[in-house]
Amino acid sequence: MEIRGIRESELAEMIDLQCRVFRPDGHERYSQYVRTDPSYRYDQSRVVVVNGEIVSTLRVWKREMRIGSIAVPMGGIGGVGTHPEHQGIGYATALMKDTIAYMRTVGYDVGVLFSAIPCAFYRKLGWASVPLAGFRVTRRVSVGLGETDWGVVPFDEDRDLKDCIALYDQHNAQQSGSLVRVRSYWESGPARLREILPTVVARSENKLGGYLNFQVGEKSVNILEVAYDRTQPEALTALVNHLLEICERKDVEELHGDIPHRHPMVDLLVEGTAGDTFLTGNAAMMLYPVNLLSLFQRLLPELQVRLDAVNQTSGPVSIRFAVNDQEAGLRLLDDGTLQTFDSDEKVVRLALPGHLFWRMLLGESGWTQLEPTLQQQGIAVEPEIAALLSTLFPQREVIFWGPDHY
Repeated sequence: MEIRGIRESELAEMIDLQCRVFRPDGHERYSQYVRTDPSYRYDQSRVVVVNGEIVSTLRVWKREMRIGSIAVPMGGIGGVGTHPEHQGIGYATALMKDTIAYMRTVGYDVGVLFSAIPCAFYRKLGWASVPLAGFRVTRRVSVGLGETDWGVVPFDEDRDLKDCIALYDQHNAQQSGSLVRVRSYWESGPARLREILPTVVARSENKLGGYLNFQVGEKSVNILEVAYDRTQPEALTALVNHLLEICERKDVEELHGDIPHRHPMVDLLVEGTAGDTFLTGNAAMMLYPVNLLSLFQRLLPELQVRLDAVNQTSGPVSIRFAVNDQEAGLRLLDDGTLQTFDSDEKVVRLALPGHLFWRMLLGESGWTQLEPTLQQQGIAVEPEIAALLSTLFPQREVIFWGPDHY
């Protein structure tokens, strides 16, 4: 058994395997994944070769994900598949373990995958789920939300793409879970296959105020993404008004999306439909700390800003986080400065279950919300450490936009 990156001469064989495992009609799609992605390198396609045959494969997508306002290098794992005649032998397990070492070598801090199978397989390998919230709104009527100065028109790439890219960056600058999107990413084949381009945009006097990406089904609307200039809230109102008009014409019964119910758009939808809100979500998103110390070093500026905002200088306090087989520490000095460190046997060691660590780090749950659960599991810290962690890790919304799946 050999585990390595694919060779150019093996691409056709790998694509044939993907078609056999995932979708027989996927040849053109999987070809575009490598031919039309400017970030692709052959070593990102990891393969298990046995007796000269590729029996298992996966893809590492080069991405950056925001944790708070900080973009961290992320390897997105997708297309994990093994030839049906070679399943159950352990090839996928070996491939996943090797991929962690590969990602560490090339400089990723975080691995992220979306499991299409029961999460237990990946959990045994050290991956942990973070629940992502969604919503469902039933539509009774379509009620206008009032006139605005914003017109809503279909997205036009030549006119709108540059402005939409800038608005996405502005709207998601502080959004935990969102990906960094450079222009080449917006223009790449895989992103277009995932329908990244907006459906409609809100414009007023040649200014872009927002965009909406949605799909209309037989009786429902799936909202993939929304962004708007927060200084121009009426742009969002105009987008929702437009969507409500479509719902009326198409006799839509419900609207749904992988967006937290606290998003302002959801409130407008409830108001505009006289409908009921239902909470949805899933735990298919799984994360792995590829390089824990490097991750904390990147997050240090954001953590320092959070600390400075409350003027907490009750140092010195030190704590060492242990996740899977890695450890990394944070130290608060007397002058209010935060530092990272990799090893210090004299400080408190906090061994967190992976799923609680990631919920805390991304902000899905703050330390204050997690502390009772940890105490129930016999994990407790001194009050001064708890106060520090409550400041550094508050609760915040986490969104991974639908078109960014891989």
